[in-house]
Amino acid sequence: MRYQSMDKLLSAYWYSFSDEPIPTRVKFAPRLCDPSYLLPEESPDGLWHLFAHTWIGLEHFTSTSGLEWKRQHLLFLRGHYPFIFKQGNSYYLLFEIHDKVFFGKEKHNSKDSRIMMCTSSDLSLWSEPRMVLDSAGIARAKSESGNMRLSRPELVEVDGHFRLYFGAGESRIYDSCQKVTKRLMCAESDFIDGPYTVFSRSIMETEPDSMWRNLAVGSVRIVPCSDGFAALECAYYYDEKKNKSCSALLLLTSQDGIEWNDIKVLQQTADKGWASRYISSADLRYKENEDSWYCYYSANCLERKLGIRFVKESLGLLLGKDD
Repeated sequence: MRYQSMDKLLSAYWYSFSDEPIPTRVKFAPRLCDPSYLLPEESPDGLWHLFAHTWIGLEHFTSTSGLEWKRQHLLFLRGHYPFIFKQGNSYYLLFEIHDKVFFGKEKHNSKDSRIMMCTSSDLSLWSEPRMVLDSAGIARAKSESGNMRLSRPELVEVDGHFRLYFGAGESRIYDSCQKVTKRLMCAESDFIDGPYTVFSRSIMETEPDSMWRNLAVGSVRIVPCSDGFAALECAYYYDEKKNKSCSALLLLTSQDGIEWNDIKVLQQTADKGWASRYISSADLRYKENEDSWYCYYSANCLERKLGIRFVKESLGLLLGKDD
């Protein structure tokens, strides 16, 4: 996929495809989160492919239009935060796991969190996942609960080597108990499957004096550009007028992918409806034959059924058109 310039992204006009979530035909899970997807021109069969997770694990979806999705199958039980990366004719799926026992006889401490990677040539048959990063040696992965947590891995190729961005540490928002990522970190390797050397400092941290990330950094999706880097951040902040926590989908830019600048707000927490609680994650790609940016995101709300209140999370679509 050819990278676009930052100016092309910054000048785009953004609008919501629909006031409702995109259809995914997932009836058994109240929360569908953290989408990562491929355009038809990137896939081996000319279909759209999307990966996301429920409380059960990683789910695989396909679509002929990108507007309505059909569930294919459960990929990995209890996997979280999928990210799909293509290099040549191979596809690499990264995700996080923190179950006590995982894949056969291999055992881990339940407080540990691991970034796993598996490969495929057809997006149907996958290799056995292998660990590429372990939270055990990352002090900043420690959460307020005492558990070690990594989240939202993503790969970017930079000057002939590979940079692995990931969330580290976890906290809960004070008024909703929503679990959120505290900071963004990264690691680098000469080889796509590692070993990865973790940077000594964080890329982004929660900033008490920031307008948008004074509660948490949240999800950050890196977007390589032809002249630098952009990022979509689902930041968490305290809204004085509403007197509650909210989230905002921010567009950031960087020359080196390390130092970042806030540029604009693409979307904020809605006042009502399916996305009225938080925007939690996003993925972005440019479709050249339509001159459009496709941004799939997950957002949630509170619903009540049979007297029980629960969090409902779904996927939405923002479109960015060339101005």
